[in-house]
Amino acid sequence: MKILLIGSGGREHALAMKLKSGPVPVELFAAPGSDALAELGTCLAYPVEDIPGITAWCARHRPDLVVVGPEVPLVAGLADALRREGVAVFGHDAATARLEGSKAFAKDFMVRHGIPCAGSRTFTALEAAEEAIRTWDLGLPIVLKADGLAAGKGVVLAGSPGEALATVRAFMAGQFGEASRTVVLEAPLVGMELSLHVLVDVDAGHAAFVMLPPCQDHKRIFDGDRGPNTGGMGAFGPIPFLSASDLDRLRRDLVEPTVAGLAKDGLRARGVLFLGVMWTARGPELLEYNVRFGDPETQVLMELLDEDLATLLLEVAQGRLRRDSVKLRPGCAITVVLAAGGYPEGAEKDVPIALGAPGGVKVVHAGTRRTPAGWVTAGGRVLNLVATAPDLEAARARVEAAVAQVGWPGMQRRSDIGLRALNHAKAGRTVGDAFL
Repeated sequence: MKILLIGSGGREHALAMKLKSGPVPVELFAAPGSDALAELGTCLAYPVEDIPGITAWCARHRPDLVVVGPEVPLVAGLADALRREGVAVFGHDAATARLEGSKAFAKDFMVRHGIPCAGSRTFTALEAAEEAIRTWDLGLPIVLKADGLAAGKGVVLAGSPGEALATVRAFMAGQFGEASRTVVLEAPLVGMELSLHVLVDVDAGHAAFVMLPPCQDHKRIFDGDRGPNTGGMGAFGPIPFLSASDLDRLRRDLVEPTVAGLAKDGLRARGVLFLGVMWTARGPELLEYNVRFGDPETQVLMELLDEDLATLLLEVAQGRLRRDSVKLRPGCAITVVLAAGGYPEGAEKDVPIALGAPGGVKVVHAGTRRTPAGWVTAGGRVLNLVATAPDLEAARARVEAAVAQVGWPGMQRRSDIGLRALNHAKAGRTVGDAFL
C-alpha cells in the first residue's frame, strides 16, 4: 500500500512505525517528514500548509491512502482538496475540523446536541467580555480560550478577575492574530482529566465509530504537575481504575451524542476525534474536541492497538468502517517525553544526544536532526521512550530504567508519569473519587 503521511513530529513517527510494522507492505512517503521518518520512507519537501503542492503530488502519484497528522492542514481544507482528486484520506473535512479550529463552533455544537460541558459565553467585543469578567460568578479560575488555532497556547486559566481582564485584552488585541479576536469564557471544571480517542466514519446515511482505550496525558513540565503547560510530557493507557461501566458512560454521554450530532448537522467525518474529558463529580464532561491524534497519546495507543493500522485507517478513509471495536494487546503502555533545555518557552537546539542502549523500549523521534556525528536536538520535545508491560507499575519501572540510558546537557523529563493514577488504583479508588 502506498501511503502519504502528513507531518513531522513524534506522533507521525509513532504512526509511521506502526504502519510499517503491519502485515500489509507499506511504501511510505512523508510531507515534510524528518530525518527519523526518512529511515522509514521518502520525505517530500512540502510543508503541511502547502495544500496545492501536496494535492498536486497526490494527483500525480496516486497514493492509496493519505494520513493527516496535524490539525492545521485539516482546518485549512487539505482533506477536501484530496477527496476532490479521488484520494482516500484519513482526516476530516474542513467543516468538521472546525470542532478544533473554532472553540466557539465547538461549544455551540456541544450545547446544541446535549453534550455535558462547562457553561460558557462567547465574545467578539472587548467591552462585553470585560463586563462579563467583572460580574463573573461561576468560580475561579476563569477559563479563557482563543477561538482559533493558537499552537496550543490559546487557553489561559486565570486565577483572578484581574488576570482574566489582562488576558482577554491581550487576546482581542491580536495576541494570536485573528485566532484570538473571538474569545470563549468558560466556568472551571474540577476532576480527573483523560484523553479519549474515537475513530469516526460519518457521512450521509452512515455513522460508525470505534473507541480506543482512554489515556492520561501530563501537561505540566515538572513532577507533581508543577510549572508551565507543555505539549505533553508523557502519557499512559489504559487507565487502571476505569471500569467497563465507566467506559459505557463515556460512550453514552459523550461519544454517541457527538456522532449523532455530526450526522444530524450533515458533517462528514472520516478520521479520529480526540475528546479532552474532565471526569467531575457529575460524571464525564467534555473540555474540547481535537480532530487528530494526540501527542504523546498516539505513542501509547499504537502500542496497545493489535491491528494492521494501514488496513484500519483505510476502512475509515473509504467510509467502510463497520466494526464497533478493535483488537487490543493486554497490559499497559507508557511514554516519557525527553525535552530540550529551555522548553517550553524555547528549545536549545543542536545539542548532541547520547542515545545509549535503552533496552526494552521503543524510541520515538519528535524533535531531532541527524548529523554525521549522530543525533542532535532540533525541537522542544526531542524524544519519546515507550514501554509496555503487564500493568502500569511494571511499565513505569521499565521506562524509568531506559531513561537512564539516554541524555544530553539540559535535558528535561518527568519521573512521575502515571504515578498519581497508580497510587489512586492501589488505594482502591474509582474515577468517581477525588483524584488526589
